[in-house]
Amino acid sequence: MENYKILTEFNKKEIFGEDISNSEKKEAVSVLLNGICEKETVWKYKKCMRVNPETDSIYPNYYIPPYHGNKKLRLVQGFLPKTNILYANHYELEIIRLLFRYAPEHEKINEMADKVLFRLKSTCYGNSCMQGECATTGISVLRLLSAVCPDDLEWEDKLLSPLGDTFLSFGPGQAAIQKGLPLSYLLMAFTDINNEKTKALIAQKKEWLLNLLRKGWITGKPLNGKGSEADNYNLLGKYIIRNALGTLPEYENISEHEIYINSKNDRCYCNI
Repeated sequence: MENYKILTEFNKKEIFGEDISNSEKKEAVSVLLNGICEKETVWKYKKCMRVNPETDSIYPNYYIPPYHGNKKLRLVQGFLPKTNILYANHYELEIIRLLFRYAPEHEKINEMADKVLFRLKSTCYGNSCMQGECATTGISVLRLLSAVCPDDLEWEDKLLSPLGDTFLSFGPGQAAIQKGLPLSYLLMAFTDINNEKTKALIAQKKEWLLNLLRKGWITGKPLNGKGSEADNYNLLGKYIIRNALGTLPEYENISEHEIYINSKNDRCYCNI
């Protein structure tokens, strides 16, 4: 669980724009490297997934995700995965991404990154599959590519094009999940990539995203006493949307617009 805690905490710090000291990064890298799973653990997991451990490329080779009471935990931005393909790969790819960002010259990290990329190239979700949660797993791949090999534009575009087309089809309805994709996780990838294509995608949905920023989202239990664990991530979602819009030239100072929780109704808003 320690790896998972680091993964979620440091992603939240990045999303909220908090400073992360070099000593914090060094400690995180040390813990994550010490948390690499034993080969026997990996093999046991793969056998449970009914794949051949010797030839499998679908599931991780370094980091097996934790299960709380046999239940999956949420992704870094709050989405609750249904499949082990998404859950397991998100966990490994996000850890490798964080390690590479904090210690890009580390020999072991570079070796793991190279082997993970080699594994991903033979998977469907690493090659633009948009079926079920493979599409969301592709977002994890995009996030890794943006950190480890940002110059591989051909691979990046192979994933970005279908995800971008789906993003443009988003409309009214539940903001958290559209067309089966977690909006905030997709926007995190767009913000990471931050090129002309992602800026064009965000610009086309600018007014829709601004409207989501202005709406009040529940952060605690509603008046009827019934709440959802996902509501706790709504504040994080506001920051993710604001960060994505901040990649546009006309909104480069959007962080000056405060995101806050109204004490009267426990809902979060942005004063934009």
